[in-house]
Amino acid sequence: MDDYPKLTEATAAVLTRLREDAGLSKRKLASLTSIDRVYLLQLEQKKYRPTLNAVFLLAQALGLPPGRLVDMIEAERLRLLDDEAEADTPECREEPSDRNPQGRLTDPQSLSET
Repeated sequence: MDDYPKLTEATAAVLTRLREDAGLSKRKLASLTSIDRVYLLQLEQKKYRPTLNAVFLLAQALGLPPGRLVDMIEAERLRLLDDEAEADTPECREEPSDRNPQGRLTDPQSLSET
């Protein structure tokens, strides 16, 4: 069975961000979920993808509905895929961008006035 693209990376990024935002150590989050601390560490190190049971336990410990956690992982996965596609596009590396640092299109008039 093939791996779902960028799922492991997205899961690791979201779990790490949520855990750190909540001010939890890996040990504390593991104890709140009854998930083994080493398994949690391996999830954050992109070595494993969580089981569905682990997703539900992690969501509960982080105060989120499980569906919200899955949505966050999917949004991160899509962002990672977009970043990868942009990095692989030669014109993105060679041409100046018409986007500001936030990724929004800049007003062409403001460019000609500067």
